Amino acid sequence: MKIETDQIGDILVITPYETRIDASSAADFKSQLMERIGDGSHHMILDLSQIHFIDSSGLGVIVSLLKLTAGKGDISLCAIQEPVMSLFKMTRMDRIFHLYPSLAKALAAITPGV
Repeated sequence: MKIETDQIGDILVITPYETRIDASSAADFKSQLMERIGDGSHHMILDLSQIHFIDSSGLGVIVSLLKLTAGKGDISLCAIQEPVMSLFKMTRMDRIFHLYPSLAKALAAITPGV
């Protein structure tokens, strides 16, 4: 899976450039993100603007990241497309994660003054 990362202060912004996070891409996605966490990045924003579909394995990867950062940092999600937002609402993950309509709003909420 192709992802782009951008470090903004102590926040790592992760943008996957695929349209799906599913069983065929979830393991690769998780390993790339685990590598970033291993490098010391614990405050992350996952920009889902390009993602139009996430299945249970993709959702599992995102939940596992939340567990890995617990107590050490946080993960926020932004720019969630409607089909993906429906999944988050149906599974009540919209109550677990910090969700923002755009990357700019996520950065403003997390780092006032940026």
